[in-house]
Amino acid sequence: MNIFERRRVRTGVLAGTSVLTAVAVLSAASPAIADTEGDAAARAAAVVERATGTGDLAASSVAPGSAAHAIVRSESNSVAVTAPADSGGYVQSTAADGTSFRLSLPETKKVAGVKAGAGTVVYTDAAPSTDLAVQATADGGARALVTLKDSGAPHEYRFGLGLPADTELMADGNGGYLITRPGSQGTTVLGSIAAPWAKDAHGEAVPTSYRIDGGSLVQTVNTTADTAFPVVADPSVGYGWNIYIKFNKAEVKRLNNKVQYADTAVALCGVLINPVAAVGCAGLGTAVIKRIQRVWQYAVDHKRCVEVSISYTGLFNDVKHYKC
Repeated sequence: MNIFERRRVRTGVLAGTSVLTAVAVLSAASPAIADTEGDAAARAAAVVERATGTGDLAASSVAPGSAAHAIVRSESNSVAVTAPADSGGYVQSTAADGTSFRLSLPETKKVAGVKAGAGTVVYTDAAPSTDLAVQATADGGARALVTLKDSGAPHEYRFGLGLPADTELMADGNGGYLITRPGSQGTTVLGSIAAPWAKDAHGEAVPTSYRIDGGSLVQTVNTTADTAFPVVADPSVGYGWNIYIKFNKAEVKRLNNKVQYADTAVALCGVLINPVAAVGCAGLGTAVIKRIQRVWQYAVDHKRCVEVSISYTGLFNDVKHYKC
């Protein structure tokens, strides 16, 4: 099966994040709430955090205009993740170049976001028998979570997607999607929507899946009469830190001679790296060039694909071959 099954969705703005090392600031700015609302938010956050854990959540401080705002930084990059002030808004991840991704929440009524627990923003009862939540993580990612509180909760949740111009959504072969930009020098992967997961009250997996319907990501959660509620389910998005340039088997074979005879970083980058990632690529050392050539030749000999990973600021990260 070709993992690059192409699916077009409406275009708009870019997606999410991932990082190697990070410092995060998660901030909250919501008005004072009644104790009962605070208790409900605390209970909702506890359910979510029991499913996700809290070790990778971002820290907190104040930022006006949103329920939560996280800035994730490394030495050469930064990404901002914002949770909406209410459930009628969208989760937004903004890369260092100003491009951003928006994922709207599947609400049926507007509920103010409240930061609770270890930093989870919750929107209690934003849909029938359903709490919504957003987490910004210290690796720059964003989770949009739904908690099915009982058997009366819907089985499907629709998240509106905003993608950049000239990008496409492609199935990744594992239940998730890649945010890609096709080009003459391979397909550039700008971000991803990880494969879905769902857990019941005992931590057991609940069957779940995605489909694309128009401009929306639809998550189906297959509960049964035996399901232990509450159930927590999670779309996770990432964009803006690493760029993954993928070459299919035909491209690997076609480019092999140019790769093998490229004796300088400039020559090799001219073959492999698309312009958005070309700046740091020119600094490749001889050892890295040789490694790329070995991986490439192995892929040719064994009919495999190749993925080159470049940081969003243009620095080479990794190269690997993979079954495709």
